[in-house]
Amino acid sequence: MANKILITGATGAIGKALIKDLQAKGIPFLAGTRNVEESKEKLGLSDELVQFSFDDPATFEAATSGVDKVFLLGPSMVLEMDQLITPFLDFLKSKGILKVVYLSALKSEHMGPDMSFHLKTEARLAKEGFDYTILKATFFAQNFKNYEWDNITQRGITFATAGDGKVSFIDVADIAAVAATVLTMEGHSKKTYELTGPETLSYADAAVILSEVTGKTIVYPQPSPEQYIAVLKEAGAPDFVAVYMNSVYSVIANHHVGFTTNDVEQVTGRKPNTLKSVISHDFA
Repeated sequence: MANKILITGATGAIGKALIKDLQAKGIPFLAGTRNVEESKEKLGLSDELVQFSFDDPATFEAATSGVDKVFLLGPSMVLEMDQLITPFLDFLKSKGILKVVYLSALKSEHMGPDMSFHLKTEARLAKEGFDYTILKATFFAQNFKNYEWDNITQRGITFATAGDGKVSFIDVADIAAVAATVLTMEGHSKKTYELTGPETLSYADAAVILSEVTGKTIVYPQPSPEQYIAVLKEAGAPDFVAVYMNSVYSVIANHHVGFTTNDVEQVTGRKPNTLKSVISHDFA
């Protein structure tokens, strides 16, 4: 009987949080991963792990055995992400696995033409008869720990081209809670949710919170896009990374995401966590 959920992106922050939620609910799932052996220790799983890769159609059949729903999370920093996942969506359609919960990005339409992969994927799900739910998440609160740890702890800065714009940072646990709910409960078919935290903050505001939590003086130098490119180039990052991230941060700098919604509470029944609570946990 097909009643399992396939989690793609299982080893990432959201995948891990979603696994935890489904385990707590006793919901059967498969965790898709490129490397099953490495993921056993990383995720603390065994039987639920299955080899899966968007660029390897040979993995699709086993990864969807007994599956009737999919949490679809594409790889990060892949501009052709919509093309990469197309064979998998074609496979799902051929197998009649039409329930898909897709993690998109809030206001991605303002990130520029080279960042249209989310919009193309959303349109495909709607056009081709999938029983979809779209989760448009804003910037993750965990990014300060996962991507800026050295900047914060060693250099005393948070470094982003967000200007003086504001954003409502969201806890990945809240995204996972929404995903777990829409995957297991009725009433979310063909709906789109805009997922935000409970408050709007600038990166300067975030620096104040980081200072309070870490006990160190953390500042936000508000670099220009050109400065950001130069710094990442000097650090040895591939050229496309800075360009990609400048496009992402532009939705904050251009004041497209300076708002909150009640979608997390509407779906889960509880208020989303604050940035300070996440940082306090991450930097404890």
